[in-house]
Amino acid sequence: MTRFKSLPVVCECGTALAVYLKGGRGRLRKMYFGRIKEDPFGLFINEPPVPLETEIFCPNCQKRIGTVARVSGHAAVKINQGVIRI
Repeated sequence: MTRFKSLPVVCECGTALAVYLKGGRGRLRKMYFGRIKEDPFGLFINEPPVPLETEIFCPNCQKRIGTVARVSGHAAVKINQGVIRI
């Protein structure tokens, strides 16, 4: 059984984007839609399903947060490592 920890996802401009339930160790490389606990701007809503290759941008500074992709058979956001602060 994997233990999840709540991880705040913050853009480098300081905008709080989401709270994600991360499992395992290491960097945040992908965010599965089902594990997003809080989404104040509605950036990570996947209903209806967001098309693959859709890019997600910070609502404040307009930097690219990530791209929607299929990871291990599930829709997820592949994170742009240079933009996220943890």
